[in-house]
Amino acid sequence: MNAHVPITVHREPADPPATPSTRGSQDDQITVTRGLTPRAVLAGLAIGVLINLSNTYYGLRIGVASQMSMVSSLLGFAGFKLISRYTTVPFLPAENVLLVSVATATGAMPVTAGFVGVIPALEYLIGPEDNGPLVMPWQKLALWSVALCFFGLIFAAWLRPHFIERQNLPWPGARATANLISTLHHKAPVPTPTLPGPCASGSNVQSEQHTLSYGHGPSEENQPLFSRASSIDWNSAVNWLIKGASMSGLLTIVMFFIPILHNVPIFGKPAAKDWLWSIDLSPGFFGQGIITGPTIPIHMLVGAIVGWGILSPYAKSKGYAPGKVDDWENGPRGWIIWVSLAALLADASVKLGWFILKPAHTVYCQRDGQVRTKLRSLRRDIEMRLGFESREPAYHVVSTEDDDSPTVDGRNISGMHVTKDEQEASEMSLSWSVLGLILFVAIVACVLAMQVMFGMIRWYYTMLAIFLSLPMAVVGIRSLAETDYNPESAIVSQLVFASIISQSNPNGIIINLLSAAVAQAGANQSGDLSYDFKVGHLVGARPDIQTWGQIIGSIVGAFVSCSIYRLYASQYTIPGPLFRVPSSFLVLSTARLLMGRGLPEGVAPFALGAAILSAAGTVVKMRYSGQWWEKFLPSGVAFAIGIYNTPSFTITRAIGGLLYLVHKRRNGGQAGHSVIFASGLLLGESLASLVTIALTAAKVSQLGGD
Repeated sequence: MNAHVPITVHREPADPPATPSTRGSQDDQITVTRGLTPRAVLAGLAIGVLINLSNTYYGLRIGVASQMSMVSSLLGFAGFKLISRYTTVPFLPAENVLLVSVATATGAMPVTAGFVGVIPALEYLIGPEDNGPLVMPWQKLALWSVALCFFGLIFAAWLRPHFIERQNLPWPGARATANLISTLHHKAPVPTPTLPGPCASGSNVQSEQHTLSYGHGPSEENQPLFSRASSIDWNSAVNWLIKGASMSGLLTIVMFFIPILHNVPIFGKPAAKDWLWSIDLSPGFFGQGIITGPTIPIHMLVGAIVGWGILSPYAKSKGYAPGKVDDWENGPRGWIIWVSLAALLADASVKLGWFILKPAHTVYCQRDGQVRTKLRSLRRDIEMRLGFESREPAYHVVSTEDDDSPTVDGRNISGMHVTKDEQEASEMSLSWSVLGLILFVAIVACVLAMQVMFGMIRWYYTMLAIFLSLPMAVVGIRSLAETDYNPESAIVSQLVFASIISQSNPNGIIINLLSAAVAQAGANQSGDLSYDFKVGHLVGARPDIQTWGQIIGSIVGAFVSCSIYRLYASQYTIPGPLFRVPSSFLVLSTARLLMGRGLPEGVAPFALGAAILSAAGTVVKMRYSGQWWEKFLPSGVAFAIGIYNTPSFTITRAIGGLLYLVHKRRNGGQAGHSVIFASGLLLGESLASLVTIALTAAKVSQLGGD
C-alpha cells in the first residue's frame, strides 16, 4: 500500500512590481515552461563530456562509473551564476533539470554502449578460437553507439507514468539531487518520505548513492552532499570542487613521471610483486572512497583479503593457477574471478527474483489486510447481534481519498512548495505515438547496424536482445528507485542466449557478448534516465523537454564516448597496468561459463560456497534493511568487487572512506564539502589523463618504475 504524506501548498501574496533584484525569484515561482533552451542544452553537453571522460577512464581502470547528477547541477548553477550579470534571463530550476538530463545522457554512454565492458572484450580479450578478436574502426564504433543510444530513453519515457507518478517509491538519490536544485534556486526542499516495509515490517529503505558501475556496481551509501540544504554556499562549494580537481590533476601528472606511486608496496616488495598487495595513490580512488563512505569499501576490503590474501596463494600452492598472479588465463587472478562471479550471480539472482515477486507479494499483503478487516467487521457484527461487547478497540480507517489536503499526481508530499504551473508542467510528456515511432526507428537502425558490423548474428537475435532489455529495464528502474542500485541485467540476456545457441557454434561467445551489450544498453540507460525524470518530477520540470534533451545528449554522447575510448586505446595497452578492464573479463567469463566452457580445476567448491553465502547475506540484508547491525554484514556485490579488482584500488578506496568518517566525526557529524571535494578529485584525474596521453604519445621518459 502506498504511503501518503500531507502536502503543503503555499499561496503567495500578490507580488510587487518586478525589479532586477526580484525578477529571478518571480520567474522561479511562476515560470517552468521555458522549453528546450539552447544554453541549458549546450551547458549540459559540456558537463556531460567531462562525465563521459571520467566514466570511460574509471570504467576501463576499475569497472566503475558515476552519474554525478549533483555535480552537474552545481556546475551548471555556478556557471550561469557567474554570467548572470551579462544576461537578464534568470537560470530557472527547470533549466537546471534539463541541464542535468542532458549531462547524464551524455555521460552515461560509455556504459550504455559497452565501451567499458563488451567492446574491450571483443577487441582485446577473445582469441582466434572464438573467431576473434574483432577490432573495429571509429566509424563502426560510432555506428554501434548510435544504434544503442535510444532504447533506454524510450523505455524510461514509457515507464515514467508508472514509476514516477503513480508509484510512491523513495528514490533517495533523486530526492537528494532535487533538494540541491530546489535549494540553489531558493525553493522549499523536497522531503524524503518513509515507506513501510513489506506487510508488517517496519524496516526503512536504506539510502544509497547511485553509480553506473558496469553490470556489477556496488550499491553505495548515500552521503548527503551538504549537511543542511538551506545553508548551501554555492561559491564555497565550487571552490572546493576546483581545489579537488586542481590537486588531483597535479598529482596525476606527477604520478605519470613517477609510476611507482601507482604501485607502492605496503607489505614489502615481495608481497607487492608476487601477490599484488600494494597501494595505488591515484586521487580519484581516494575520492570514490570519500563519496561512498566507509561501509562499502570495508566490505570490498574483506573481499580482497579473502580473494587475494587467502584464495590466491591457495590456488598457486595447489597448482590450480600456475601462471603469474595477474594472469587472467592461467594465474590466480583468472582463478579467483570465478569465486567473484559466483557471488555476483547469486546476489543478482536474489535481487532480481525479489523485484519480480515483490508486486505479487504486495498484492497478497493488501488482500490479506482487506480480508482481516472484513473478518474483524463480521466478528464485531456477530458479537453485537448476540449481545456481546467486543473487547477489541474500535479502529477507524482513515481514507486519504477524502482528505482535503492537496496532492501532486495522487501523492502527498509534505512541505514542498508546488505551484499550479509546476504541477501541469510535470505532467507534459511525449505522446505514445511519438515514442513508438522513435522506438521503431531505433529497432530498425539497431538491426541494420548489427547486420553491417556483425554478419554472424541473425536479425531475430537482435530483436530478442532488445525485447529482453525491456523487462530488465522494469526491474532496474524499480531497484534503482528503492536502493539506488541497478542490478546486473546482462546476465539474464546471456543466460537466455546460452540456452538457444548451440555450444558448437563457433560464434557463440561473440553472439552472447553482443546480446549482453544490447540488453545492458536498454536496461542501464533506462534506469539512469528515470533517475533524472524523478528529479524533474520533484522540481516541476517538463518531462517532454527532458526527453528531447536526453535524446540530444545520447546522440552526442555516442560520438564522444567512442572517440574517448579510441583515444585511450591508441595510447595505452588494453589490458595493461593502467587499464585492466575487469568488467570485460567478467562479462567474458560469464559467457564462457554459460556456453559450457566449465570451471577451472579446484574452484567449484569455493564458487559454490561464495554463491551460498552471498545469497544468504543478500536475503538477510534485504529483510533487515535499516537495522544497526546490517551494515556489518558484507554486501555480496561489494565482496565480489573486492575480489575481481586488485588490492591496490580497494585499499585506497577504503582509506578514502575512513578519511571521510574521521572528517565527519571531527566536524560534529557534518560532512561539509567533503563529497564535493571528492568529486573534484575524480574529475581532476580524468581530465589530467588527457595530458598524460599527450606525454605518452610524445614518448616522454618516466622516472622510477616498478
